[in-house]
Amino acid sequence: MTRESILRLPQPLRICAQLVWPTGQHRPHPGIVGQRFTYCPGCGDLVSHTVHGQLLVCGEGHEQPAGGA
Repeated sequence: MTRESILRLPQPLRICAQLVWPTGQHRPHPGIVGQRFTYCPGCGDLVSHTVHGQLLVCGEGHEQPAGGA
């Protein structure tokens, strides 16, 4: 498929087609974020945190220093 033919497709089909044939019109791939299982004081349990430099963020949005709380 050509870029022009993909861009003419209805939006749901265009999104699927761009996964197979990128047109350069989509958002760039997100950076890979490291994960770490640590105790979260906000959740009160051992949960997965994403590592953002010196900050850990759990799935509920609780933040803590990467060195621990």
